[in-house]
Amino acid sequence: MNEPWQPLSGLRVLDFFWLIAGPSTSRVLSDYGAEVLKVETATRMDQIRQAGLWHPASTAGSANAVFTDCNTNKQSITLDLNKAEGVEIAKRLVAECDVVTNNFTGERMDRWGLGYADLATVKPDIIMLTMPVMGTTGPYRNYGANGNGVIAFGGLDSNMGFPGREPVGMAPLYSDFAAPYFAITTLMAALHHRQRTGEGQFIDLSQAQVAAGLLGAGVLEHSATAVVPPPPGNRSPDYCPHGAFRCDGDDRWLALAVRGEDQWRRFCAAIDRPGLATDERFATHEARKGNEDELDGAIEQWTSTQPAWTAVRGLQVAGVAAAVVSNIEDLVTLDPQMRQFHWQDVEDADGAFAHTVHGQPSRIDGQTPQLRRAPGMGEHNEQVYRGLLGLSEDEYVQLLVDEVIN
Repeated sequence: MNEPWQPLSGLRVLDFFWLIAGPSTSRVLSDYGAEVLKVETATRMDQIRQAGLWHPASTAGSANAVFTDCNTNKQSITLDLNKAEGVEIAKRLVAECDVVTNNFTGERMDRWGLGYADLATVKPDIIMLTMPVMGTTGPYRNYGANGNGVIAFGGLDSNMGFPGREPVGMAPLYSDFAAPYFAITTLMAALHHRQRTGEGQFIDLSQAQVAAGLLGAGVLEHSATAVVPPPPGNRSPDYCPHGAFRCDGDDRWLALAVRGEDQWRRFCAAIDRPGLATDERFATHEARKGNEDELDGAIEQWTSTQPAWTAVRGLQVAGVAAAVVSNIEDLVTLDPQMRQFHWQDVEDADGAFAHTVHGQPSRIDGQTPQLRRAPGMGEHNEQVYRGLLGLSEDEYVQLLVDEVIN
């Protein structure tokens, strides 16, 4: 009987994803029980295997941190699709799978003879999920980019930071970590459709459109006024005070959002500044917005004397939305909620050390998916080619000799 956290057990995925957005998508599938066969080749291996941070105790066979975080619970096989034999083997694998994934540029799979129309002749009910940067149609369909380019194209860089300053950009590659959830949602709908009708489907997801979809109300504002809204900094039209405020200690901050008069009065009481509540400059939301610089200064006079965690706990008890501006040490070692429910340690292949990686945030019947390390390149070749496809030893060895499996 499957564990509750393995609802996708029995689903098999032929996974041509690479870099971050794609592998983070198929990782959701593998973590929840799907058998994900990650396909690579030595002639063009997943770039994330080669870039990033390695643990100080890493050996030649160790995976780096970001590859591990994107590829838990998967199997790895190697296959050269630039060889005709490799394409034929890929089609044999498709016949044994439910889903095929890739995030190459729009026409790449078609040029190999592995487009959706090709795969549907092999397995009519196959579901293909492709998520190029720009999708598979339109004038930009063959454009490529990494996450930094995707979020710039999608408008997020210009929407971040403070008015009158250069674009800030974003530290994480936001599209890489947002696109997977759009992809998984659509894929689950396609699986449901197949269960009801027996029909496969082709899913075409544009990562750039995902990024643009995160712009929020600024699009409506421009369409109504023809004015490009400036970046908002840390402020909000609906909340005041709203922002990040310096606390006691080295580079310690808390974030605060107060909406409405009731919350404002509770906030003033919680910080023991009753005079702020009666000050006519701050008597209404409109007044507070009109004097926001002065208000922020008054609040920081209090926060700068407070330890961030202590202040936040007091504000939360008072019913005021507040949070510590966490750094990674806070999240990994100090925050009891995150330490208990989110992070998991995954041993390296040699067992010499453990990577701390993101767990899946959804728990099913109280259980979180259990994570296994990311696979070594080609680690499951023999298991898949001889076991799943039933190749003889001679056939398998010949593919190795011919560097079809490489």
